[in-house]
Amino acid sequence: MKLTIKLFGMLMILLGISLLIKPEIIFGWMENKTGNTSLYVFAIVVRLVLGMLFLVTAKESKYPGLIKILGYLFVIAAIILIVIGHENFRHFVVSIIPEFKPYASVSGILGIAFGAFLIYAFSGNKELKQG
Repeated sequence: MKLTIKLFGMLMILLGISLLIKPEIIFGWMENKTGNTSLYVFAIVVRLVLGMLFLVTAKESKYPGLIKILGYLFVIAAIILIVIGHENFRHFVVSIIPEFKPYASVSGILGIAFGAFLIYAFSGNKELKQG
């Protein structure tokens, strides 16, 4: 399971690099997918799976408390997406894309940092406290 989170971290790094180099790839994909339910279902499933994965593997990380909080946030985000429904999700995505485009490089840097943090948090053994 740790490997899955590390792979997700690598994916976040690649997406972050993409946002730095050519953000229209990601924004274009999102704009093309907002009309059908695939993006909506994908957003929910990814958040649920990652949330549960973070909750289950939190003890194996170097930062179990933080990973557990992130897991709960992912699950809560998935529940919120389910509650708001596909149409409101679509309106949200369509309205937020133009707002985020000018900040694509900042988003890319944050994505790279988050991916690197996940890889670090789940690499090696958890540090033992002396005392």
